Amino acid sequence: RLIGAEALIRWKNDEYGMVPPDLFIPILERDPLFPKLGRWILKTALKDAKKILTYHPDFVMNVNLSYSQLEKPDFVDMVLEVLEETEYPAEHLCLEVTERCRLLDMDLLKNILVNLRARGIKFALDDFGTGFSSVGILKDLVFDTIKIDRSFVMKVEEDQKEQELVGHFTAVAATFGAKICVEGIETAGMRDILQKYRVTSFQGYFYSKPILLDEFLNKWCEETTCGV
Repeated sequence: RLIGAEALIRWKNDEYGMVPPDLFIPILERDPLFPKLGRWILKTALKDAKKILTYHPDFVMNVNLSYSQLEKPDFVDMVLEVLEETEYPAEHLCLEVTERCRLLDMDLLKNILVNLRARGIKFALDDFGTGFSSVGILKDLVFDTIKIDRSFVMKVEEDQKEQELVGHFTAVAATFGAKICVEGIETAGMRDILQKYRVTSFQGYFYSKPILLDEFLNKWCEETTCGV
């Protein structure tokens, strides 16, 4: 059943067509105006998510955070202001951070997580396993969900080592009391194999490619398909 979605930004350029985020986000992150864009992304995602909540009361909207957003001293206040402006329930928001945030002052990061989790907001560690400090971050910070990067499951149907890795990752998550989401699910076979492990949720093209809000509402929020 549907339990959530991840907000994704895309840029449609008249000259170049659809520009993927890995080409323009790194450039924007170096621009002093990026936190304003981050605020707009968060506000837009929550306004859209309110429409989905009408059909799926347990729905959680996931929004990615940038290093440059988190280092701003008013970040916590900004998130709370957007929640108030949109009248969005905090417990239905999950903010995703990557291990790159390890470069931030750890006390600052802890303070952000403690303050926002106290308001009901969830946190996810994205791209788990892609760097050397993932476990170290889990020791220092509390996350509700750990998201296993798709690179670890691309060949899970035929590679026993990848299956064993997922088993290890789920054991680590259990140690820290976190749920596990596996990204990059593209086939029923991948889903069936990974269901043997302590995985809480799946994300990937098997369920849906990135789509616009109207398409999402048509696909997942029709009256006849919204039973849980």
